[in-house]
This record gives sequence, C-alpha cells and structure tokens, in this order.
Amino acid sequence: MNLVLQKNMEKISRSRFFTIILYVMIVLFMGSLNALVDRFLHPEIPFFDSEHLIVGGVTAMVTVVLYGALISHMYHLRRAINTIGSLGAILPICANCKKIRRPQEDPRTMKSWQSIEIYLSEKTKQSLTHGICPECLQKLYPEYSDQIINSDKKPDC
Repeated sequence: MNLVLQKNMEKISRSRFFTIILYVMIVLFMGSLNALVDRFLHPEIPFFDSEHLIVGGVTAMVTVVLYGALISHMYHLRRAINTIGSLGAILPICANCKKIRRPQEDPRTMKSWQSIEIYLSEKTKQSLTHGICPECLQKLYPEYSDQIINSDKKPDC
C-alpha cells in the first residue's frame, strides 16, 4: 500500500499543474507571512496595512525569483537524468568496426549504421578527439612504441 501511495505521489509531483499550484501557494504564503505574524502578535495592526502590503510584495517577489530558479534547476536536472537514462539504454554495436545502429532502422542498410563518434556527438554535447592506447600502439607501431612508452615526455597527440 505504501509503495502505491509513493508512486502516485511521484506522478503528482511531476505534473506541471501540481508544480504551478504549489508555486503559487508558496508565493502567496510567503507574501502574507509578515501580516499573518503581526495578526497574532499585534492584533491592533490591520491585516491590509500599507507596511504589510509593501513587505509582502517584496517578499513575494524574492520568493518568485528564488523558487523560480529552483524549479528551473530541477527541470534541467530532470532533463539531464532523462538524457543519461536514454544514453544508458542498450545500443546495437558492430562487433568488428564498432559502428552503432540507429534505433528503429533496418540493420541491413548502410545508412542505419553510424560511427560511435558521430553518435556521441549528436546525442551529447561532448566533443571527441582520438588517441591511441599503449596496447594498440605496440600492435600497430612496434618500431615507435618502446621509444614513446619509455620516454618521460608525454606525446603531443
């Protein structure tokens, strides 16, 4: 029962309508907080006093800015999590050339396969560069590998 309630609360909290209503309620509460406190501590001061309206207006504006920034930040975090989740899905990759097949495309056509560099550049903001690991350096360039691996100076590539 608790798990069902928790899932329902997650759905509700993710909806934009709930977020907007909560946002408006917080702004209204924070804007009238000074007047509410004075209502109990100083009942002789009217609720709609000019000082309450000024302080409440300033407090409401500050609350709008701060909670707006918070909601914007949460939106960007959700988008980042969704992007990471989509990148975490299983990718069909060629066992030989390491090209990635585009989702929902025919694996028998050449246009459905793209290099891993292009795929990552399209899906992320990451730019890639190429290097060579020591193992491949020894396999592909054995005449230079000992000299490069044993040197104290890092290669320029």
